[in-house]
Amino acid sequence: MAIFDKTNAESPASSETTIIASGAKIDGIFNCASRLHVDGEVTGEVHSKSIVTIGKAGKINGSITANRLIVNGLFEGNANCDGVEVLAGGKFLGKVVSKELMIEAKAEFEGESKIKRDNEAPKMTTKPVTKV
Repeated sequence: MAIFDKTNAESPASSETTIIASGAKIDGIFNCASRLHVDGEVTGEVHSKSIVTIGKAGKINGSITANRLIVNGLFEGNANCDGVEVLAGGKFLGKVVSKELMIEAKAEFEGESKIKRDNEAPKMTTKPVTKV
């Protein structure tokens, strides 16, 4: 059929990729349901329900909330993702809250990491035992 066929108007977001090309600069809040590949520069907030990849020439300065973050360029800020990978040549400066953090050899990570838990049990409070 033609490319304008409306029967398949909503394709799954996992098969789509939004690309911020080299030389492009975005400042502000960026929301997307699809994969995001950054070869340009983004300053601000990035919210994705999929995978955010920072290419070798890419830079993100701000915060990221995504399913997965792959850093091959430069990331400075706070990331809240289920999985974070810093590839060889990638640089992560900041804080990460993630279920899974992978840092390859020759990658740079400078900052703080915390484990993200889905069903964290309530913290038990204990009182000191006093003898009578």
